[in-house]
Amino acid sequence: MRLLSVAVAGAMILCLLTAGGYINLNSDSPDAVSSATSQSVSAGDMKGKWVVLVNRALHDKAGTTADWQKFFTFSENVPLIMEDVTCKVAEHDSDGLETAKKYQARLPENQMKIVQEAGTMLISKAELLRFDVIILSEAAASTYSAQTLYGRNDVLTIKM
Repeated sequence: MRLLSVAVAGAMILCLLTAGGYINLNSDSPDAVSSATSQSVSAGDMKGKWVVLVNRALHDKAGTTADWQKFFTFSENVPLIMEDVTCKVAEHDSDGLETAKKYQARLPENQMKIVQEAGTMLISKAELLRFDVIILSEAAASTYSAQTLYGRNDVLTIKM
């Protein structure tokens, strides 16, 4: 009888912890080092042409600019990057958003946050280095005159 009461009490505690969200019994959920999705994304999966702008001034301090360059160019030897990034995309740039989501799928969950912002405001802030990473389709980059950022020493420009 004691054994039965201990088992029932344990089952009740387990149910309460699971219902409260303190325990997740689903083994499919990603952890801190697993991929956000199970799909493997390669450069061949990306459609169209796009531009990635990385705030070199920000990432040089952390020493990760070269690592992010390898990541965004699909280099074979990308090291583990222990840094979170905020990726900004122009609001009406669906190709840029799709590309950002594909890059996000290559990183551990929650390492890349995607934020949409008005295109002119995005470029205006970028000129003041108020960004982390920006991904734009080639058409959006042309529309919002992102070319003003291409030659700057404090901005890493990757065209794909």
